[in-house]
Amino acid sequence: MADKYPEKVKEMDKLFWEEAAKYQVMPLDATVATRLIAPRPSLSAGRNVFTYNGPVTGTPNGDAPSILNTSYNFKAEVEIPQGGGEGMIVTQGGRFGGYGFYVLKGKPVFTWNLVDLKRVKWQGTQVLSPGKHTLEFDFKYNGLGPGTIAFNNMSGIGQGGTGVLKVDGTAVATQSMEHTLPLILQWDENFDIGSDTGTGVDDQDYQCPFTFTGKLNKLTLTIDRPQLTPADIEKLKMAERNNHASE
Repeated sequence: MADKYPEKVKEMDKLFWEEAAKYQVMPLDATVATRLIAPRPSLSAGRNVFTYNGPVTGTPNGDAPSILNTSYNFKAEVEIPQGGGEGMIVTQGGRFGGYGFYVLKGKPVFTWNLVDLKRVKWQGTQVLSPGKHTLEFDFKYNGLGPGTIAFNNMSGIGQGGTGVLKVDGTAVATQSMEHTLPLILQWDENFDIGSDTGTGVDDQDYQCPFTFTGKLNKLTLTIDRPQLTPADIEKLKMAERNNHASE
């Protein structure tokens, strides 16, 4: 067909490049990991603190704040009703990878689902009493962050860290993770606050939508992204030079 209609081929070729430039699909390349984590237009870009007053559901992953390869802190100000509370506070991802911060049978829980191969869980031991509480999950990341990728080095992503679950300022569970998810969460899920509109991060714990039965007055997410120091950059440059020299 191309041989038969060379002018049409030229026309279609010209149209392709015009549309590619218009919709910012260039540069074209065959990389996978680099393009997956490349910054894209997003409502969360350039922000470190996110505050939500009440339930919000259905936020696409592309517009949700990412807590991958970074330190972060979730702080939820809630009111537990008489008779106990239960339900989702915040979640992103689902059955095949993601996290959930919720109240289960009156006790706070934070669960990381590592692509359905392993689940790391922090859980309080005491049932929350009726009334106001501050539930907090604080995670300190051990890696250098995605900045290492600029030097063709993946060592900064997917590293471990230590999480601390707190109730009213008191630590109730502390646990380390050997590894974290490096690139993306389950892409066909949402970022949900107050319920879970997709699949659950742990089907043994709850079934969706798992709407929070208490009152969520405020949820604050604070992200502390790693920054490469001059010494880090020099080491990464040296490693990159050594890799090129050995090829």
